[in-house]
Amino acid sequence: MENRGARGNDGTVTSLVAPADTRTTVFGHAPFSGNVRLRLEASGRLALPSAYKSAFASQARIRAVRSSHLLLWTEHAFDVVATTFATQAEGVVDPRARKALYMSTAGITIDKQSRFVIPPELREQVGLGEDIVLAGAIESIEIWPARSFQDDVEPTFGDADLFFDGFSGLPTDLA
Repeated sequence: MENRGARGNDGTVTSLVAPADTRTTVFGHAPFSGNVRLRLEASGRLALPSAYKSAFASQARIRAVRSSHLLLWTEHAFDVVATTFATQAEGVVDPRARKALYMSTAGITIDKQSRFVIPPELREQVGLGEDIVLAGAIESIEIWPARSFQDDVEPTFGDADLFFDGFSGLPTDLA
């Protein structure tokens, strides 16, 4: 299986997304994965790495997760998330949560060069500076201040290794 990647400003190449032909997902694109370090323009403008571009049309949704990072969704993926809010069992999610999700999520325009502007209030809320990390998180892309990503997220990468400690491989039969 061949992965596509992107080159960050620091010269590192990181796998970002599984090949588009691997499978169809409920959120409408191949799962986002990997991470890349980028520089955010002073105006808040950011260009999506080439491996993420094909998932996005001219619109997207973005919101802050508390004060730690931002989530960026395609329109379709956001609709799936919002529908999930609406279909949760009674009592699990406050009925106002779906409305709050819409109220706290901004719609943004993505231009033909796959660039968009992160709203200033969101940049301020999570402390985005010049150095940022885009991290593929399956149905969304997380946008982190680089230092927070390094301190809070990268140390958890080894947690995935726990699975492989007891993993003996995939079955070889097709049935």
